[in-house]
Amino acid sequence: MADKTAEKRQQILITAMQLFSAKGSSDTSMQEIAEVCGMSKGSLYLHFKSKEELEKSIYEYIAGRIKDEILRVDQDPLLEPREQMRKQVEVLLVHFLEIREFLLKQFHDRTVPGKPPFDKEDVRKEMHDALQWFNHKLKIIYGPEAEPYTLEIGMFMGGMLGSYIRFMFIPGFHLNVGIASEHLIQLLDDVVASILRRLPEPLIPVDVLEQLDLCQPQTSTPRHPLIVIKGIKNSLRQIPLAKNIREDAIESLTILEKELISLQPSRAILKGMLANLEGIEGIEALYEELKGTIVTVLETYLAPGGIVQGSLSTLET
Repeated sequence: MADKTAEKRQQILITAMQLFSAKGSSDTSMQEIAEVCGMSKGSLYLHFKSKEELEKSIYEYIAGRIKDEILRVDQDPLLEPREQMRKQVEVLLVHFLEIREFLLKQFHDRTVPGKPPFDKEDVRKEMHDALQWFNHKLKIIYGPEAEPYTLEIGMFMGGMLGSYIRFMFIPGFHLNVGIASEHLIQLLDDVVASILRRLPEPLIPVDVLEQLDLCQPQTSTPRHPLIVIKGIKNSLRQIPLAKNIREDAIESLTILEKELISLQPSRAILKGMLANLEGIEGIEALYEELKGTIVTVLETYLAPGGIVQGSLSTLET
């Protein structure tokens, strides 16, 4: 009985996905889905309480199929690890080709803001699991030396895959997934070889994954200092200040901006420019936020032994 229920549920999902691909979810009724499935509308609602739940289940069904097939490739003893990853990229691209029309219609329907048809917490968990899987795969293919660069290499892979997938949605463009997957893995070889030859300080350390704790709901995080600087500049233009004070403050902020994006930020310059902003009436809260975010960002990403030597905690004093 349970097997028949699962089969019926799968039939409904596939049928609904086909109808949504042809007409879009907004123009497809539950009555129409039930008729195509050869069942009553009441019976359909026994499986899915609403069209929104059905739509969410379609995304879960697609993600589950892709994940299962990717993990199945991992179990193939006839494939070397690098060939497994190439095959897994191919699997992903093939599935996106298969659901291309469905996604196009969904994107069109989503031009009207609404609740997304997936759970954000589930997405964060999937991201967390995918990064762990990718970290393990990198170590097997390229050795443990690649592990400190997992997030950076993952960002490269994700960006390239995303670009390939976007090309699939261009009318009249046909992507050869076999050639594309091999090309991407060759690019990955080149990127990892370059990193392991140079052994730069990791821009995003692997332990940031644990600090981010992607499985947990996101909470408010400090703004980047460049964003706070922009806010202070806007405030300085609006509050009544002596001309020389305003000009000196904006110049100090401009120097801070340039220093923060330089390859070797100077602690002395950062401390000096912050001191120039202290005590200016009307920006006290923003000043404290700026001082805190500069310390947080630089201590997180430029730890001792990295690009900037030593802790910047003395900025607090």
